[in-house]
Amino acid sequence: MPGETAAASLLILSNLIPIAGIALWGWDAFVLLCLYWLETAIIGFWIMVRYILLSHPPGSLTVRAVLGAMAICSFFVFHASIFMSVHMGFLWALFAGDWAKRIHTPTEAVHLLLIGEALWIPLAMAIVGQGGMTLIDLVRRFVLRRPVTIDTAGLVTGFYKRILLMHAAIMIGAFVALKIGSTGPLVVLVLLKTMVEFVVLFRMRRDTGTTVTSKK
Repeated sequence: MPGETAAASLLILSNLIPIAGIALWGWDAFVLLCLYWLETAIIGFWIMVRYILLSHPPGSLTVRAVLGAMAICSFFVFHASIFMSVHMGFLWALFAGDWAKRIHTPTEAVHLLLIGEALWIPLAMAIVGQGGMTLIDLVRRFVLRRPVTIDTAGLVTGFYKRILLMHAAIMIGAFVALKIGSTGPLVVLVLLKTMVEFVVLFRMRRDTGTTVTSKK
């Protein structure tokens, strides 16, 4: 589907923008880590949307089913919020550096990071890309009446695996970059992350449309 290709391309491009940020805009390790932290929150949002609307077999999407899925998602939001808050606490304590002297409120964080460092560009692309992929699956399921593979358990566990594995690798690269005074390790890790995201996306789209699975 052309729309699917466009959405996937947008996601891959959003993963490559950090290289320009590091090379051209002087992003440091903290800015990069904040980008991935916010990107994870975006992915978490679309995971909830997919869970609510696609976790039930075709024909069984009732108001009761949606409300039940929303109740489960509310627990996910609560748990994930704590998890990500602790995660941000570690990022702030280990990597904020001079940023801690400049950022004192959420408004300042938005002004200095999202706008000042242009993080809104890759984040906007991630929102549109993730939303596009979700919309395509919704059209497949409810308009074209085609089967869509949704592993609900995999969606949630994948969210936490992404935080643990991806950010652990980036944090290691950030430590190395700080020690040797070079951004090279950050660029390498951005490329590796992009490759991993591409492989995961390819496998997900390859499997989509074969069977309907709802693992709870």
